[in-house]
Amino acid sequence: MTSPAKQTPVHQVVPPRTLVKMGNPFVRLLLGSQLHGLMDHAVLVLHITGRLTGRQYDIPVNYVDIDGRLTVVTSAHWRVNLRGGADVEVTLRGRRHPMRAMLEEDPAAVAVAYQEVISRLGWLKASRNLGIAGPDGHQPTVLELKRAAREYGWSVITLTAR
Repeated sequence: MTSPAKQTPVHQVVPPRTLVKMGNPFVRLLLGSQLHGLMDHAVLVLHITGRLTGRQYDIPVNYVDIDGRLTVVTSAHWRVNLRGGADVEVTLRGRRHPMRAMLEEDPAAVAVAYQEVISRLGWLKASRNLGIAGPDGHQPTVLELKRAAREYGWSVITLTAR
């Protein structure tokens, strides 16, 4: 257990697992339909293949476009399929696109990426998109984000065209 002195003031805020499991099929359907424009600005479907099982995963995720690179943050276990880089497909703006996914798990690099997302979106919007709450509701520092990345196992996936 983490001692109070070492706890990070940044907290992960995630919806209940049951809500995500029930909502994901609807989001996948919406993003692949003509109504995709309702969510295109913030959500895409990441299509990945399990390295060991060969199973196809279709995962709705929030993203931020940073200079043409789609940036996704997650602590979900499926991300291990992207270690070392992986060819994936993404449903974005109603169409499926081939992309290259690079996974970053180093807490310092993840903290810098989170800080970039926060500076692009602004703290209030970024906190919702990233699923985090800062110290006393204020924007966290890079050091606080680094501690949280280590504590929660945060990672960053960068998607680029292939």
